Amino acid sequence: MPCILYVRHRAGRLGNRMFMIATAYGLARLHGCHLYLSREIIREINPIFVLNFSPVLLTSDVFNPVVHSTTRSFVLRTKAVLCQYIPELTRPNAISSGVIFELLNYWQSYLHFAKYSDDLRQNVFAGKPSILRKVSKLFNNLYQEKFNYRPQFSLENHQLLKTQLVQSNLVTWIGIHVRRKDFVRFKFASNENYLFAAIKFYRSTYPNAYFIVASDDKSYCRRLFRYHANISITPRSFSIGDDLIALSLCQHSIITGGTFGWWSGYL
Repeated sequence: MPCILYVRHRAGRLGNRMFMIATAYGLARLHGCHLYLSREIIREINPIFVLNFSPVLLTSDVFNPVVHSTTRSFVLRTKAVLCQYIPELTRPNAISSGVIFELLNYWQSYLHFAKYSDDLRQNVFAGKPSILRKVSKLFNNLYQEKFNYRPQFSLENHQLLKTQLVQSNLVTWIGIHVRRKDFVRFKFASNENYLFAAIKFYRSTYPNAYFIVASDDKSYCRRLFRYHANISITPRSFSIGDDLIALSLCQHSIITGGTFGWWSGYL
């Protein structure tokens, strides 16, 4: 039996879990291992992403008998990381056959999965059609309200929808993520000067720039950007998944601290 990359615990919030999943997937592909994600993790992110982990993912029906088999012994190794890159894990034979390698804590380095970035964008963390249909209405409404244009978008494929947004040529879409609530308390929040300097840069670079803002404090963002005609906030009805997919469809990004903003730019 090959090695197995195992993610059981849900550390942090959505962005952190995406890092754990991406790392486990990247290491599984790199070392010819299988991948197993707990049902709780799958259940949490399944409404957002297509999650096509083929050909490495193990189901619970396969994983549980393997782990509890009395005829075959496996070595369980755990590795807890706090936002570090572990280069030895990307070297040949770093994870050998017969090892169940469990990831714990915060694996916030893209270098663990950089080789498989396209797979992650196109097959794993692409938005589900149900979310694409919802998010595309936001773009459609903005095109109609601001530019009197009625686009026809594909609503079933994330990458195709993104390409169609780029090819419209009317707008250069800039996503802005503003993390506020807990960061304000810990004095990690980005200041307004940074945000407006970044907006000024994009406006000078792209005269047709239009900005879409997602935040955990949308009331604050509405007050902050209330006098800017080319900045819109995602609707209050949008879930965290809706916000992430909307930002990921933009061509450029302005991000503040936190993993959510990082993923919005990376995707």
